Amino acid sequence: NYDAGPYSVLKNNEFLITDPLQDREIKLRIIYPDAEGPFPVVVFSTGAFCSPQLYDRILDHWVSNGYIVVQPNHMDSPNNDRFPTMDELNNLFPTRMRDVSFILNSLDQIESGMNIQGRIQKDQLAISGHSFGAVISMVKTGLQLKPEAQGEFGPIYDDRFKAAVLLSGVGDGMDEFADNPFDGLRKPFIATGGSKDIGRVRPDKGMDGRQWRMQPYLLAPDLDKFSLITDGSDHYLGGLICNAEMGGKPDPESLAIVRAVTNVFLDAYLKNDEEALNYLKTADIQSLTGGRTAYIFNMKE
Repeated sequence: NYDAGPYSVLKNNEFLITDPLQDREIKLRIIYPDAEGPFPVVVFSTGAFCSPQLYDRILDHWVSNGYIVVQPNHMDSPNNDRFPTMDELNNLFPTRMRDVSFILNSLDQIESGMNIQGRIQKDQLAISGHSFGAVISMVKTGLQLKPEAQGEFGPIYDDRFKAAVLLSGVGDGMDEFADNPFDGLRKPFIATGGSKDIGRVRPDKGMDGRQWRMQPYLLAPDLDKFSLITDGSDHYLGGLICNAEMGGKPDPESLAIVRAVTNVFLDAYLKNDEEALNYLKTADIQSLTGGRTAYIFNMKE
């Protein structure tokens, strides 16, 4: 569905929670429908040094279709009062992983503090992220890290997340990754990307952006997984997400494709919508998008 959903979108940019384990106050951005609900929750982790509000063109669409989105201002968020210290930057992986799980620990506080009692469907939870945030999303759903990269905030896998939406899903090659890191993935996911979505491509692998962005799909074990690669799209959809000053020409068509297909995925796996699941299995998305996309999927029987 390319169109906005039936719900008006409300936002709270300043909701504060305090994590005693990190001894840190985390400012949350909460986007939610103007309706009673209850609604599933998507926790969204931004790209590195990206502002949460620069993803509204995607997230508002999900919310209008009946989701609550919670975005932490991670340690590297430009919305914070100061730039992180070097020690904080060195600890960025563990703090981001802790942030997204602590949000799930805080859903009761969010519900009462926002005065939205009964609107949060606390057993229907997904994680999503862009770029580095997609890495965090994969870790929380099973991607394996080296022991020294896991930090001291407890388990890095979080079984409460039922599914993951990976915007610019990241391939292999980060120093923090364990050997064969994708073997551990165990929750349904959709990974998007573009043929010009270069990111951290490793030149020794001889891959272009399209191939690297397909790696989560190609290297994950046999589970429900989906890959959506858009021809000509870059890392920022032409400045429409993450960083308005980066990327090539604005690409609203690619934006519309990504938010529509990911919304169907969320409907299938958080709302148990059989029609959405059937769409993922049967729709000729390449034709429906005028040939711009390469779409492949695997569904575990």
